[in-house]
Amino acid sequence: MSAPVLTESPTALNRSDKTGFTDVSHASGSSNSSASEKYRLDEFDDAPILLYKYRGGLQTSTQKDLCAWLNKGENLDRHRVTKKPIPRLTSYIDVKRHDLYTSDEKSQYASFPNYDSSLASVKIPSIPYWSRVMLGNYNELFIVSPESSPSSSVADEESRTQSPMEGSEVRE
Repeated sequence: MSAPVLTESPTALNRSDKTGFTDVSHASGSSNSSASEKYRLDEFDDAPILLYKYRGGLQTSTQKDLCAWLNKGENLDRHRVTKKPIPRLTSYIDVKRHDLYTSDEKSQYASFPNYDSSLASVKIPSIPYWSRVMLGNYNELFIVSPESSPSSSVADEESRTQSPMEGSEVRE
């Protein structure tokens, strides 16, 4: 009695270079999501990354999860993603205003007085720190910040016509 012969198409299963395990997610094709195209992210990368959400804190995530979050709802239009290299023996990273800018904006706003102002000092957690020191992981800090545009700073009609004191009663 012979063993059954399994036939698989060569594109059905791909081996992951990192783990050696079969990875089915890459077999579906090479269609890129909007977030992966816009911010040069790898929507299939499951490797852990350090993700700093501006005014939201630091967390570990993956590029795959970041792409999924950005593509959900209106997140892609309301946020931007920039990357900052993490020096090897650094336990704190200063996030400065110019770290939120794209390369075009960096040259455009370089002469502004607050270009180099500090926005946050982020402490790298111990596991990512030691993983960076020993294994060279966590090369970059991914920074998610609100997308700023001229239309986002324009007041709506209601706020232009009503002063903050209108409608409030003065108590004696």
